[in-house]
Amino acid sequence: MNALRRNRMNLIASLSACALACASACERAPEPKPPAPAAPTAPAAAPSVQAPATLPVAGPVNVPAGTIGGVDPSKWKTSTSADDASVIEVAGLRAPKPASWVWTKPTVQFRTLQYAVAGDTDSTKAAELVVSVFLAGDGGPIDANIARWKGQFRVGDAAPEPKLSTKDVGPMKVEFVELEGDYLSMGAPAPKKDFAQIGAIVQAPGRNVFFRMIGPKATVDANRDAFMKMIDGLMPAN
Repeated sequence: MNALRRNRMNLIASLSACALACASACERAPEPKPPAPAAPTAPAAAPSVQAPATLPVAGPVNVPAGTIGGVDPSKWKTSTSADDASVIEVAGLRAPKPASWVWTKPTVQFRTLQYAVAGDTDSTKAAELVVSVFLAGDGGPIDANIARWKGQFRVGDAAPEPKLSTKDVGPMKVEFVELEGDYLSMGAPAPKKDFAQIGAIVQAPGRNVFFRMIGPKATVDANRDAFMKMIDGLMPAN
């Protein structure tokens, strides 16, 4: 009996020693290594933006030297308020105009020149003459511009059909575009009633020059002959 008790006590002591040994070994085991940090990636390069080859000539700017269609835009003069009020000069062209058409600072980016055309004794009836210059075919196809101008007018719920005609002025072909109706200019809150436009797209070497007179129909009609005389009188400035 005593021998059996001693054997049992020896077995318990052996098991206890094994448990202590295992615990000590576990404490000495190396801790697992954390995952390696991911290598930093280089930020994606910003997409490149290709600048347009040419831009509309807006205002009296210094155009880089170089010929376009056989002409040198850097030699062009653009009329200012200090110049002869009876002459308009732009894009290497010059023509006569009424001195009563007053030079004003262009109010929109793509306007090279802008003039106020007074109404008959009523300042609220003034029209404006706008000139835009596009180099080397910029500005879009002529048909697209005519469609855009047409879309700015309404007669009832529909756009009116423009009155179109063409003529040659020296070596230049000119496309005339006449419209009437309610006019909604870009950014305007509401259409302007009973307006008209006479437009002339002058196709000169290396550039298209857009002349547009827009305003109350009575004012545009009163200045129609002077507008046509200006276009007929276009000639090289030099």
